[in-house]
Amino acid sequence: MKRNFNIQFLNGFGGLLGKLAILLGKFFPIYILIFIAYGDSFLPSPLSDLSYNTRTKINQVLLGSVNTDKLKNSKYNNKKNDKLVEDTMK
Repeated sequence: MKRNFNIQFLNGFGGLLGKLAILLGKFFPIYILIFIAYGDSFLPSPLSDLSYNTRTKINQVLLGSVNTDKLKNSKYNNKKNDKLVEDTMK
C-alpha cells in the first residue's frame, strides 16, 4: 500500500515556520527590552521576579561603574569638607 503525502503542504508549512522565525528574530531585541523594562507589571510571578531582578542588576552594574570618590572636588562635590563636618558633629 503506497501513501501519497501532500509535499506542497509540507513545503508551505516549512516556509511559514521560516517566516515566523525571521519575524521573531527581527523583533527579539524589542521583546527583551519590554521584558526588562515592564515585565514585572504584567507577567506572572516567576517571570516578573526575573524581570525585576534583571533590571535591578543592570542598574547596579551601571551605577557601580561610576566611581563618585574619584570625581573632581568642586563646590557641589566637596567630600573633604563633608568629612570634616561629620567628624566635628561627632
